Amino acid sequence: MKSRATRRVKARYNWDRLKVSFWFAPAVMALAALLLARVMYWVDMQVPNALLQNSHIILSGSVDQLRSLLVTIGTSTLSTAGVVFTLLTLPLSTVAGQYGSRLIRLFLGDRTTQLVLGMFVATFVYCVAAATSVPPVEVQPEGPQLTATVGLLLMTATFGSLILLIQHISTMLQAPNIAAAAGAQLMDTVLAEIPEQVTSNDQSHSGQGAPETMVASAGHQVCVPEAGYIQYVDPEYLLALATERDLFVRLPRQPGHFVGHGGVVAHVWPASRVDERLDEQIRGAFRLGNQRTPTQDIECAVNQPVEMAVRAMSAAINDPFTALTCLDHIGEGLALFIRQGEKHPTIHDREGRLRVEFEPVAFDKLLSAAFDILRHCSCDNATVLLHMLEVIDIIGREAKSLEARQALSRHVRLIWAESQAGALIEEDRQLIKRNGEALQARLEAAP
Repeated sequence: MKSRATRRVKARYNWDRLKVSFWFAPAVMALAALLLARVMYWVDMQVPNALLQNSHIILSGSVDQLRSLLVTIGTSTLSTAGVVFTLLTLPLSTVAGQYGSRLIRLFLGDRTTQLVLGMFVATFVYCVAAATSVPPVEVQPEGPQLTATVGLLLMTATFGSLILLIQHISTMLQAPNIAAAAGAQLMDTVLAEIPEQVTSNDQSHSGQGAPETMVASAGHQVCVPEAGYIQYVDPEYLLALATERDLFVRLPRQPGHFVGHGGVVAHVWPASRVDERLDEQIRGAFRLGNQRTPTQDIECAVNQPVEMAVRAMSAAINDPFTALTCLDHIGEGLALFIRQGEKHPTIHDREGRLRVEFEPVAFDKLLSAAFDILRHCSCDNATVLLHMLEVIDIIGREAKSLEARQALSRHVRLIWAESQAGALIEEDRQLIKRNGEALQARLEAAP
């Protein structure tokens, strides 16, 4: 029997997958269409056709005529849906080939695309359900006029949504809009790094260390049976479980880390209180998968615009303007991370006891993910290197700690060193050097 933690983590994992799937919204809209067909037929039975015979907007006709009309609408919608599905392969191949396969997630999660697909599926399902629910004329002599009218309106709205889809795809495939979508996801991930309700910022807790049981004995190691990336961790459940069993849990790995077969994901003290069932419950608070997801993994969210920028700087594409746009969104996300402040790496219960300790996201690690690869790819482009300095300047305005400013200064020096190794003219090297020295002076002079 699965534990409550397993169900919670699996539900969160499945919901994350549903948000980036093409079938969830159409499935929900298809169920709504079935319900609508049932409701409209019931309304038709309550309203005599004689009351609607003079209406200019309500369809009229015999039972066979209206049933045939519904079947025709459904058939036309289905044949057009095949064209729509074919049309969607274009942005998928474009995004994967030009911007990177990891960015397909942004397209799969696009609400407009899901809505248009849902409109075609829902209209087809409505027409089929309505046509099959109409009894023969011998049983019901009056035709379902309102039901057929709604079917016609749905078909009109569906073909209108096709125009919307074409316009949306032509806009969405523009590099600035894809970069903006990746930047928005980075911002969302930064804001949702660790739920605030389980993060203790009370200064009275800051002096409390690990429980004495942790020092006195070796902890129990919670291992996972399969290999994969940590996609989600449920801190609320770990806190509740540790409080209930009077435990201290340390998480040595962050979301996004790869764990091998039998890898350790948690240390628990005291080990004597951990039985097989408790081990399973703690293990159930983790969800592993074949790929990293930006649900709780900030570095993964940073990698998405970085991958797009790196591909833009390749010799095959050679689009530095896209790289500049990606840098702007990366800078905005990292500035927000600094502005929020690093999350406290400990979680306490209501009585102030330390219960859960995790590895916080390191700012210098995010900086390396943001700039290292792109810096190497841009060593021959002074414009991109200069824009990196501008982005570091923007981030530095939010940096209050000495460690954060030192990390930023390190990347300023690396950019200067990269310019020396690249095929830049001397004037560009000197410009990068002057801007870097001025930026380092501002970082050192910041309070």
